[in-house]
Amino acid sequence: MNTLTFDPVLPLPVLLLLGVILLAIGIWSYLRFPRGMWFRAAACLLVWISLFNPQIIQKETQDLNDIALVLVDRSSSQTLQDRTDQTDQTLAALKSKLADTPNLEVRYLDITPDGKEDKRGTRALGTLQQAISGIDPDRYAGAILITDGQVHDLEQKIDTNGPLHVLLTGHKDDQDRRLKIVDAPHYGLVNHPLTIRAHVLDNGKINPAAPLRLILPDGSKTPFRAVENGAFEAQYTPKHAGDTVLVIETDPLPGEISLSNNVYALNVNGVHDRLRVLLVSGQPHQGQRTWRNILRSDPAVDLVHFTILRPSEKEDFTPLNELSLIAFPVRELFEEKLDDFDLIIFDRYYKHNVLSESYFDNIKEYVKNGGALLVSAGPDFAGPRSLAHTRLGDLLPARPSGQVLEDTPYRITRSQTGARHPISANLSGDENKWGRWVRVIDTTDITGKTILQSDKGNPLLVVNRIDDGRIAMLLSDQMWMWARGFDGGGPHADLVRHVVHWLMKEPDLEEERLILQKGDQASLDIIRQSLSPDRPTVTVTRPDGSSQDITLRPIAKGRSQATIEAATPGIYRAQTGEYSAVTTVGSPNPKEFIDPRASALPLQEIVAQTGGDIRWIDDGLPRVRRTGAEASSFGSGWIGLKQNNAKAVIGSQHTALLPVWLIFLLALGLWLAGWWRESR
Repeated sequence: MNTLTFDPVLPLPVLLLLGVILLAIGIWSYLRFPRGMWFRAAACLLVWISLFNPQIIQKETQDLNDIALVLVDRSSSQTLQDRTDQTDQTLAALKSKLADTPNLEVRYLDITPDGKEDKRGTRALGTLQQAISGIDPDRYAGAILITDGQVHDLEQKIDTNGPLHVLLTGHKDDQDRRLKIVDAPHYGLVNHPLTIRAHVLDNGKINPAAPLRLILPDGSKTPFRAVENGAFEAQYTPKHAGDTVLVIETDPLPGEISLSNNVYALNVNGVHDRLRVLLVSGQPHQGQRTWRNILRSDPAVDLVHFTILRPSEKEDFTPLNELSLIAFPVRELFEEKLDDFDLIIFDRYYKHNVLSESYFDNIKEYVKNGGALLVSAGPDFAGPRSLAHTRLGDLLPARPSGQVLEDTPYRITRSQTGARHPISANLSGDENKWGRWVRVIDTTDITGKTILQSDKGNPLLVVNRIDDGRIAMLLSDQMWMWARGFDGGGPHADLVRHVVHWLMKEPDLEEERLILQKGDQASLDIIRQSLSPDRPTVTVTRPDGSSQDITLRPIAKGRSQATIEAATPGIYRAQTGEYSAVTTVGSPNPKEFIDPRASALPLQEIVAQTGGDIRWIDDGLPRVRRTGAEASSFGSGWIGLKQNNAKAVIGSQHTALLPVWLIFLLALGLWLAGWWRESR
């Protein structure tokens, strides 16, 4: 390949100035000596042009191979049915066909999950554009993408002058049923119903007759009911604060390619609007303010506190119009608005004429129907006017023996059960350094669980469940000694909060509980909280439906634990006896499986813009041809990769257009011819 170029001997401005001077001299010569002017002008022009040093460059070139890309989709949806086998067989066939194609370099790229696939989906076009940006445009021949068509970065612009061909895995008659959540609140008030709405789609079309169920954390199932426009609706009422994982599921279709989108995991965070607490102090005492301060310090608590300063049976002949006390609204609190309270606390309350037995009956029903009762007992609990001698006594988890032990200070310790119970096991500090108390009410007939006791074995904190409700008894009125730092103090605030939260059925303080939580990296921790020291066996169900029995190992504070790998995103379930737990790994509803059917529609427009074609592997693997730059890139039974005929210069040789001696002779000849012409 030869080209003409110039390499001036003098700077270009000097040569141009010299040309102007020669032109002026030529004009002057034409006017004065016109006879030999043309010969002299030709000689000057020849010399002036030679100063530009014209050269012929002879380039040595080499043909360059074109570059083609083969991208292989290795995303999660490509593992369904026989798509992996289809992909591997197609890739092997392409490698065999393209290996013998002359002047073609083939680069193979895998599109693998990047850790964000659950939310972002398959980023095939981004991978393609990144690969194209590293190729000389004059050498790019085109790309072949092996995929199921589920590509989720369709907004990616492809800057290419070569065709993109798509070979589709999967089958045209793939069947799939999936859930589409229309409305699913992620927050809700405790004891207030939430409405969940969903659609069931069979192959992209709404099916108003498909079965749909809501699975609660305890494993119970609630069917959805059909409403307008083919939608389904169900209600869920959060029973406690904190996160709850609900599972929505439907039955599979016959021959369905994926069951992962038949299940939807929904996280609902229950929150308390306001925790309404009724605190009734039977008489003023030193510990009364401790209860009040702890409960009032929590902004989520609405505290209603009454102290009975003057019982109705007290006779001191003071005229009513001279009393400044507020009458105790007994009927309003214990009959009309009793169910409005989340917790009732009796602090050193004893039997007198303020509350009649019918009101104690109301409190019993309140507790049995899911209410909470906390009794802080004082010396009166051991006497004849004890709460134990009312109709409420049937609910109390301990009965007084009639003795008040207050001769010797004692330290508070955890019982054998208390060492495993979340109320007491998680109290801060060393129990051997907790401050001592002086008084404890001696009890018998313990029907609840003793979790705190004196160092002599006397029960101090007893808890129990009554039907749907809960009750706790603190058998001393000296918690104020911890609050004031006596003998080093103790975790009085933690103790009250733990007891109250247990009474409110907070999941973190349940004594019997199964937990699934994310561990380090791709793992799950299975934790069993229990009062029993047995080593439980837990059945874990993975997102693909496979099950595994795992025996937990004891750790501490009533907990047993095991760790499993959880590399596959989706819903994991654990079951042991009547206790179950559900959690999700990665996105609870991966984008890859929203609609896993193989389809040509997502890539159709982009492929058409590049001049490529889409073929189903089921229809047979097309032949691969090389085509001209302006020719069609596909046809019947074949797809084409562009042939660019690109070349690279590997060397060059510079040769002067005319040798110096020849220029000298020609210029001399022209000057002599001019002289001869003038001499005539």
